[in-house]
Amino acid sequence: MKKNVLPAFLLLIAACQSPASKQAAEKDSVAVADSTEVPRASHADSVATVDTVHIDTTLLPGKWLQPVPGIDSMDQGFILKKNGKAASVNMHTLIYDNWRVVRDTLILGSHSEGVKNPSAVIDTLLIKALNDSVMVLFPISAAQGYEEKYTRRRKGK
Repeated sequence: MKKNVLPAFLLLIAACQSPASKQAAEKDSVAVADSTEVPRASHADSVATVDTVHIDTTLLPGKWLQPVPGIDSMDQGFILKKNGKAASVNMHTLIYDNWRVVRDTLILGSHSEGVKNPSAVIDTLLIKALNDSVMVLFPISAAQGYEEKYTRRRKGK
């Protein structure tokens, strides 16, 4: 008898959800082949507000750079290739291997090289802003408000 309680409870909850809230949930998250629109809750206060973030995934492939901390004359970053492969730029122990986007999140796969116990690492980065020359990322493991800004230089510039 106890085994039937949980499925019955879950069925009751699903049945109680109004058709309007089901439609709103479906409308709130829309994925398109070359772009993604997703709602993002604001963490500014305890009441969540939603604004729509548009990610044009066709802008992601390319070489994204930022100054090396403490050495502004040098750049570091990564290259995102169209085939889902990735490469590191001026980061000799952190080697990027692959990338993908899920909604508004960039997922970078990497491994460490030149260390005693190399391990695979997955960086999960919320895309806060993206255009053809600037990408602003928020690592989900970072403190609130921290952001990393990367730039892309077009050929001829």
